Amino acid sequence: MPEDITARGLESVPNNYYRDDGLKLWDIIHRFVEEVISFYYKSDSEVREDQELQNWIKDVFDHGFLAQECTGIPQSFSTVPEVVKFVTVVIFTCSGQHSAVNSGQYDYGGWMPNTPISLQRPPPTTKGQSTESTMLETLPDVGTTAQGMSTMWLLSKQSTDFLALGQYPEEHFNEIPPCTMIQKFQTELKVFSETVNARNSGLPVPYTYMDPALVENSVAI
Repeated sequence: MPEDITARGLESVPNNYYRDDGLKLWDIIHRFVEEVISFYYKSDSEVREDQELQNWIKDVFDHGFLAQECTGIPQSFSTVPEVVKFVTVVIFTCSGQHSAVNSGQYDYGGWMPNTPISLQRPPPTTKGQSTESTMLETLPDVGTTAQGMSTMWLLSKQSTDFLALGQYPEEHFNEIPPCTMIQKFQTELKVFSETVNARNSGLPVPYTYMDPALVENSVAI
């Protein structure tokens, strides 16, 4: 996310809560991933020599992204930081980023003119020729609008088996250090959630999509 924000020139845009909350959430995830990965890989040579790890990223590149170098997906890992960055990208994309682009669909699209899902007439080709009448004739009818709104409502609705970011009921780790790292990660997420809620209490329109307490642990729709 940091590179994306810089590439789009959003570093100094005021009141950009997607950027502010997203970067903080990225940092928390990155620290956690760095600690866990560094526990299992003590050196870059261990990364290069782990054939299962190399096969995994090669499979992702070849079959997940059709071997397209333009995607930026690595074909192999040479260093520990490379693994850390990639795993951070995966976790952030499947949690915070997904929440930011998915959870607000109904909040925005529930007002049909924001996101009309069809047009009944071709869009105008000349400026200044549209009227209220032509606009109403162009926007979708009530039935089509209701279908679109119901879809966005379902996509935005919290799932019945919701599991917040940082919660791991399967307990895949049994070594003490990783378990301690998970507890630290959960604490940082809780503190950040409290910070977001405190900020939102003073906003006319709260920005909640990066609140760790409301961010799904993975893409689950």
